Amino acid sequence: MKNINLLLIFIAVILSNCSNAPKSNYEITGKQSQIIVSIIDAVNEKNAEKYVIGFADSVKVFVESEMKVNGREEMKANRANHFKNHPNVRSQIQHLVEIDDKVILHDKVWLDQSDKTGQNIVEIFTFENGEVVRVDVIQPNDLFKR
Repeated sequence: MKNINLLLIFIAVILSNCSNAPKSNYEITGKQSQIIVSIIDAVNEKNAEKYVIGFADSVKVFVESEMKVNGREEMKANRANHFKNHPNVRSQIQHLVEIDDKVILHDKVWLDQSDKTGQNIVEIFTFENGEVVRVDVIQPNDLFKR
């Protein structure tokens, strides 16, 4: 009986350390980081209106130094279209670092359920007066060609 109890305790310890929940590699250190977390929440909710709340009216988004989005309204339309084209998109923060007026985000994105590994994306958000004014995106060249 003693061996069975020890075995049950051992199994309970092993199972308590096994979790599908992602391990957090980031801290929310300031208001800017909270805005980024809200953006990721909006992706997972497929909510374009919520997505743009922390952005300045004049925000610019660059991918590989090419401007892709100019302004909050264009961004909202872009995100609404993205959520329509990728209804199963989800994002998970891997790392989040806040330095002065910048927040650097490494997130993993899954465009659909067939993608088992996700794609790594790095974004550098530049803030002015508490709003995102610029986003520089580094992503796989073939992200949307899969």
